[in-house]
Amino acid sequence: MLILDVFTMEFVRLLYASKVANTYPELKQDLIEILNSAVDFNYRNEITGVLYYGHGYFVQCLEGRRSKVDDLLYTRILKDPRHKNCEILFYEKCNVGLFKNWNMKFAPINKRLGDFFLENHRDDFNPFLLSTETIPNFIDLLASEYAIEPYSFEMNE
Repeated sequence: MLILDVFTMEFVRLLYASKVANTYPELKQDLIEILNSAVDFNYRNEITGVLYYGHGYFVQCLEGRRSKVDDLLYTRILKDPRHKNCEILFYEKCNVGLFKNWNMKFAPINKRLGDFFLENHRDDFNPFLLSTETIPNFIDLLASEYAIEPYSFEMNE
């Protein structure tokens, strides 16, 4: 009889923010390397998400199996020297994914995201200003950027 660990079967959504460690010209190369490794790692580990960069900040939302997302966070993201001051802003169990087919979508900050911060935080894009009240709307905004319908996670064991 096969007994599955509930921890490995749970799906989670993680939102974190950090500050860039390097400036131009290293930043451009850092972004390329981050995206190349993220797309490969996330594809192999069934993790989806989106990464935004602007005004010296990164904000990333990731979804996938709890064990895989936690491993990515603690063994790779928090140890990556290309960013600093990494802070988990939001972490929740979820049954519905928002970033289907995005092993790692990247985009620079755009007007819609900038306007969100001006409206909600009276400041330019700074993900460290997000609060428990504004994070759900911010995640919905990230997901709506490319109009992908929410989907149910599949248990492929």
